[in-house]
Amino acid sequence: MRAVFFLVTALGAMSCARQQQAVRASRPALPAMMRQQVLNAVNAGDGNIRVRRLRERVAAEPSNVTVRLELAAEYGAMGYPDLELEHCRIAVERFPASAAAVDRLARTLRRAVVPEQAATVLTGIVAQQAKPTAETLAWAGILLDEAERYREGEAMHRRAISLEARRDYLHNNLGYNLLLQERYPEAAAAFRQALALNSTSMIARNNLGRTLIQMSPADAIAQFQRAGDPAVAQNNVAAALYEKGDVAGARKALEAALEYRRDLPQILENLRLVAADDGKPIVMPPPRPGLWQSVSHALKVAFGTPDVRQQTGTAEAAR
Repeated sequence: MRAVFFLVTALGAMSCARQQQAVRASRPALPAMMRQQVLNAVNAGDGNIRVRRLRERVAAEPSNVTVRLELAAEYGAMGYPDLELEHCRIAVERFPASAAAVDRLARTLRRAVVPEQAATVLTGIVAQQAKPTAETLAWAGILLDEAERYREGEAMHRRAISLEARRDYLHNNLGYNLLLQERYPEAAAAFRQALALNSTSMIARNNLGRTLIQMSPADAIAQFQRAGDPAVAQNNVAAALYEKGDVAGARKALEAALEYRRDLPQILENLRLVAADDGKPIVMPPPRPGLWQSVSHALKVAFGTPDVRQQTGTAEAAR
């Protein structure tokens, strides 16, 4: 399997497929009955003053969604994802119009369960709601995409756009779904629409660059250059070419990147990956005169580092 490149791009959202856990991962497994007793005790707030007080507030203020979400967050911080997820679900059931509740539930699902289960839960919520919000539909689409149910995800993204057509991130999400389906012209059109609504979106611009590399490498380079400095642009072009299997093209782009900058470790690491593939030595090209001065936000992502890989240009959470 091809090695994973380091990419310099922008913030986004990606999946985290971990099995749901009943108790802290570091604790030994408990018999089912004992485990339930532990969960019951934790849920009741035994030994935790903050949990007890939050539960008292939830009882006293049943219409306060913020308190319910604070309680869910407290359980998550304690290492009990089952209880965190349960209270997030309750919050969405009782406050279906709350964007904060939907956002918290979606993020908790992504951490706690496999993508297929996460997608099933949120699509079930959409089906139960008479008028799901654009945010709810957007999250359902993202989770369906992560479960590789792309056609269903596309339908959710289009429904979200039908409700909030002026939200640039919704068009970006649709574009990313179409990119995953390898429908490149349609994906490019969606990313361009996102940029028409918000020309400063580095997520959409980098996603457009990734798409154009499949259609017109020269146009892709222009997009990447608008999203960062020339070294960043060439590195990102190399990543896209490498994904296509064009190792020679990736090497050429990385060498061009090094002519601009040699202080980005991602570029050198990518060149090592290419050298491992093509068996050729690494040769440092001479620097270009007048090196490009990087902007403060140029370095955004390292492809291949799990927690940073969540930030690659992809779909965006509701905002």
